[in-house]
Amino acid sequence: MTRRSWVFINGEMIPKEDYAPQVSHVYGDLPDFVSPIDGKTYSGRVGMREHNARHNVVPTADLAGLPVKQGSQPLTLTKQERAARKEQLIRVVNEHWRN
Repeated sequence: MTRRSWVFINGEMIPKEDYAPQVSHVYGDLPDFVSPIDGKTYSGRVGMREHNARHNVVPTADLAGLPVKQGSQPLTLTKQERAARKEQLIRVVNEHWRN
């Protein structure tokens, strides 16, 4: 006679060879990174949380799935309008440097 093993799940007896347990995944820690904001090196998830809290930012991965913000339409100016803006800019800069 062959020996058999059983697993009880929610009061139901299942042969062990038919049972496929749920496999949990173990993920490693995040690699060290250098902050583009303050230049410091942070390590792991704890460092990431500390960095985000200190600088009031969120990781880019957390923004996945959000709609992309549409920018304003580029200005289409005629040659005369561009020349007028250029002259105005030159006047403002020259006035600023004179004072």
